[in-house]
Amino acid sequence: MRFSPQDQNILEHLCRAGAAHPHLDTLFHFYEQLFQIQFAFKARLREDRHLGYLEEKDIDPERLASGIPQVSFDDLRMEASPWIDLYGDIAALLIRDTECLAPDNREPQPETILAQALEIFTSKVPLVGSGQPADVTRTASGLVLAPYLQLACEHLMPRITQSAWHRGHCPVCGGAPSFAVVHAEPDFRTLLCSRCNGEWRFRRMGCPFCMERDHQTYYPTESGDYRLYVCEACRRYLKSLDMQESDSERCLPVETLSTVSMDLAAREKGWLFF
Repeated sequence: MRFSPQDQNILEHLCRAGAAHPHLDTLFHFYEQLFQIQFAFKARLREDRHLGYLEEKDIDPERLASGIPQVSFDDLRMEASPWIDLYGDIAALLIRDTECLAPDNREPQPETILAQALEIFTSKVPLVGSGQPADVTRTASGLVLAPYLQLACEHLMPRITQSAWHRGHCPVCGGAPSFAVVHAEPDFRTLLCSRCNGEWRFRRMGCPFCMERDHQTYYPTESGDYRLYVCEACRRYLKSLDMQESDSERCLPVETLSTVSMDLAAREKGWLFF
């Protein structure tokens, strides 16, 4: 099964990150297994031309102007027969390698999984939330969405004019950002979607969660490579990579994992993930 260049790049950077951060070996090993499962499923979707219609779909300028994402839940065309095995593989991984407990009753029905996935999609939150009980059904249902959202992003994001979108949520799926990059350019930074891995431009200052402009500050790490932006208005935080003096290639989905210590420090201080 051939992975896309984007997915192969993520796996290669994940391998490098594991070598550079041996203390996070357990975390990286789990995500390597998860990504392999999700990327293999996405490769099958691509071969079957699932969501292929999005390649020909025009970007809706009215949705861009109104702040409405390009993709709805129905646009993903999720049918139980393809993804029910994906759900089973992810649930088994969660039960084996995390604190998620196996359900006491029988396996959930497809409509239950779809209902959970719809709720997560509509709420615009990350596919796996923080501070939630270790519910394997909900967690796996959210992670089942990833291949569909990422495939939609691959079809649509390259055709979205960056200057036409100035919102704090993803123009493809509406997801909240999980990471950012601060560039040398003074006018904008890049946000990473927590759900489809899409990247888009957002203004340099201000909170992407509540859009407050005047109550955000940041704390640099000792190395100076990263910043933790915090908003006093909504109490949310956003990890950021400082690339003002660097042009090295970085993989943002992997950077979010490598900086897990920043998440722990922020939450200990009472800052919220989303």
